[in-house]
Amino acid sequence: MMRRLFLVALLALCCVTLAHAQEPTALAQVLVTLKGGYTDKKRDLEELRVRAYIPFLLKAVGKGPAWKPGHPNWESSERRIATEWRKLYADYMARVGRDTSYIWIDAALAREYARLFSVTELNALLAFYGSDAGIALMALEKTFLDFYPENMVRSLTRVMLGNDALSEREQAAFRSPQNRERREFAVLLESEAILYEESLRIGGAFVAANSSVVQQGALATAADEIDALRQKLGAATLTKVRAFLKTDTAQKEREFLKVTVRTATPAQEDAAVTQQEEAAFYKSLAELSARWRTLAGMDEKAPE
Repeated sequence: MMRRLFLVALLALCCVTLAHAQEPTALAQVLVTLKGGYTDKKRDLEELRVRAYIPFLLKAVGKGPAWKPGHPNWESSERRIATEWRKLYADYMARVGRDTSYIWIDAALAREYARLFSVTELNALLAFYGSDAGIALMALEKTFLDFYPENMVRSLTRVMLGNDALSEREQAAFRSPQNRERREFAVLLESEAILYEESLRIGGAFVAANSSVVQQGALATAADEIDALRQKLGAATLTKVRAFLKTDTAQKEREFLKVTVRTATPAQEDAAVTQQEEAAFYKSLAELSARWRTLAGMDEKAPE
């Protein structure tokens, strides 16, 4: 393990040395390669998006207090929506030519880094992510992505539908002062900001008004895993990470990633085709939503 980290650090140092003499495009490519993991982050973000929309769509099927877990048509509607919504989204991605392996995300991010960050800023990012603190932080990111997206989806669903109560142990974690410490740790990780921002975007005004509950719920259900990660970041390294994240460049990068990991597209994607397919996608979704309401007995039409 130590040998691998040493080799990574050595490679990073070489990359930084070479990149200092380069122009923004080369610097950006080195940065994205050095950080790595964006294929997994994009995949996790898209999976969160697909899964998080299911409770949103399910809630929209019915109106009134009777439409909730326990309604005779709730479970069948949930299964139907989960299957048909996922297929609709996959078909849309295929029609716009967006490979859902997301291997194109690194090149897309590099283009945007080069466009929006100066040479000085890119070198500052390279210097940090090539340092011992940066390498340690990136290692934690990879582990964090193994468990946190699932907890964020669960928390978002619980807030939107109210159908998943926390266990006694999770409630204790939710209320404990340590949950604030978990939050202070989690916000060090760019993946948390990306996933949290997407949950707010999907959930709309209601989730935004309860955003702290969504975040605290995810932290509570992932308490053991987060506490284990916290133990891996030593005090000296933590100080370096926090100092970096206070810089203007680091804050600019966080805001950049919250948007760009979600919106980046392959270079060859045709914007006009995407716009047309997006319109067709939302039309199909509206038609499906009407059908879901009918099949759930939530309008006056007879089921097909």
